[in-house]
Amino acid sequence: MSFEKLTDLIELTLTFETRSSLTIKAGDQPQALTDAPVIKIGGEPVIPGSSLKGALRSGLEGLLAARGVNVCVPATAIPNQIKRDRREADYLKQIGRKSPCAPNDANICPVCLIFGTVGGSQGLSGSTVFLDARLAEKITPDKLPERTHVAITRDTRSQSGGALVTNETVDAGVKFKGAVRLVNPQDWQVGALLHALEWLKQLGIGSKKTAGYGQLDVAVSAITRKVLTGGKWQETALEQEKFLQAFVTKFEAQK
Repeated sequence: MSFEKLTDLIELTLTFETRSSLTIKAGDQPQALTDAPVIKIGGEPVIPGSSLKGALRSGLEGLLAARGVNVCVPATAIPNQIKRDRREADYLKQIGRKSPCAPNDANICPVCLIFGTVGGSQGLSGSTVFLDARLAEKITPDKLPERTHVAITRDTRSQSGGALVTNETVDAGVKFKGAVRLVNPQDWQVGALLHALEWLKQLGIGSKKTAGYGQLDVAVSAITRKVLTGGKWQETALEQEKFLQAFVTKFEAQK
C-alpha cells in the first residue's frame, strides 16, 4: 500500500453484535486464572483488527473462487506436509487455486490487492486498514463468563484424555464498534469488502467456531469518503449500492 499520493480514503463504520459466545485468544498466554483469556485492551474485550482481516480475507477468497476467479492460496495456508513433499503444484491444481502471489507478480489476485500478500520472504501491503472493534457500551462482569470443555490435542484434533480447559468468553448480546479504511480504492474493492462482511455473518470469527462460538450480526452503519483538499479533510456520505454493483459487474463474467 502506497501513501505517496493519498487521493481519497473510504471508511466503513461497522457495528458487531455477538449472537453466541465469542472467544478470541492471543497466540501465547501467560499462566492465569483461565487457560485462554479473551484479548483485552485497557481491561475491556476487543475484536482485533487482525482477526477481522483474517476472517474477511478467508470469506472473500471463497466467494471469488466460487465465481471462478483465479485467487491464490496464501503461503501460510499450504499444509506443511505438502511443502515438505514438494507437492505444491499438485495441491494447487487439486483445489483450483493459483500459487501464492508475490510483489513482483504481473497479475496479483484481487484478494491480495485488498489484503496484501501473506507469508513468504517478501510481502505486498494491501490497500486496507482494519481497526480493532471496541465495546459500544460498558458491560458487566457476567458478560464475560468462563466456559470449561475437554481439551483438544493440537496435532490429532482429538480429545486429550479428559483434560479440561477453561475459556474466557464474551457472551451473546454484546455490541462492538469498529471500522475498515480503504486507501485510494477502486469501487469494486469496497464492494468486495461489503460482500465479505455479509459472509462473516455466516462464517463467524475467533476460536471454536465449529462448536457454535463466534457468531456475529454485522451492520455497516456508514460509508464515508474522505478527501484531503487544501490541507483539510472533506467528508461525503455514500450509499452501498454502487460499490456492490461494481463488484458484481467486475466478476460477473467469471461466474
